[in-house]
Amino acid sequence: MARALTALLLGTLGIAFAAIFVRWALPAPPVVTTFYRIGFATAALLLWLGLRGRIHWPGRRAALLAGAAGICFGADLALWTTALTLTSVANATLLVHTTPIFVGAYALLAGREKISARFAAGCAVALPGVALLLRGNAALAQRESAADAFAAWSAAEIGDGLALAGAVFFSGYILLIRSARQGMSAPMAVALSGLSATATAGFAAVLRGDPFHGFPAQSWAAFAAAALISHLGGALGVVWALGQLRATFASVALLAVPVCAALLGWLLLGEKPGPPQFLGGALVIAGIALASRGEAAGEAQGLKPRSGHQG
Repeated sequence: MARALTALLLGTLGIAFAAIFVRWALPAPPVVTTFYRIGFATAALLLWLGLRGRIHWPGRRAALLAGAAGICFGADLALWTTALTLTSVANATLLVHTTPIFVGAYALLAGREKISARFAAGCAVALPGVALLLRGNAALAQRESAADAFAAWSAAEIGDGLALAGAVFFSGYILLIRSARQGMSAPMAVALSGLSATATAGFAAVLRGDPFHGFPAQSWAAFAAAALISHLGGALGVVWALGQLRATFASVALLAVPVCAALLGWLLLGEKPGPPQFLGGALVIAGIALASRGEAAGEAQGLKPRSGHQG
């Protein structure tokens, strides 16, 4: 139990550092940071699987599902990392962790899963929190000079919108990778989806006209750290812990990711959240926690599980 809790704590911290690495990688474009982060991590995972003789190619359907999941994941990270350069670390990370709400909405609209009263209540609590986070940017912009206030607010609003769009794409990743996992092991699913995610991020960077080289040593160090600490260390630590702990406890414990990211942004980047952001963040976390309890109740009654961002 203690080892699982330690792994969960370290994995959560590793994922929370992802936002910091994006900032430290500047002047490298955020989408290029995403490209190298996923690419380095996927190459390391495939090398590890190959050395251990664990590369087993799945059937066509499972491979296509994993590839589609990777496209969604690459788009999610490209949007989120771009958002980090426009809005605060706290806002971007909190908004991208609204994924359970979108997955639940899909389940309701598709008519495939029942929505518990707790899940609906959690969404009702979290959505006003999202609105407060968006309004919080207006308050922050007012601190700037009159000439820069409107531009600062507009950029932050765009960043918040990109983070929410990232949550939608990550919802697609969750739904697709769950289906892909029925035909392959978890490491192979992560590796195959990583290949298409890398290609997606690279394609997005090319469309933007971003350079892939010419960065200082600090940027390359941030790429490597994001791949090893956030993508591999963070994700693998959490995945291993999930196999040892109750899903209900772990799903709520993972809400520490946006909290840790906000604290790291405050301590390392000087991004102190304003009162609207404190209240909005608290509502979002409380709402997702309540929604997660609703999902757990649904699982206990034999309903299909639903669920949430590996920064």
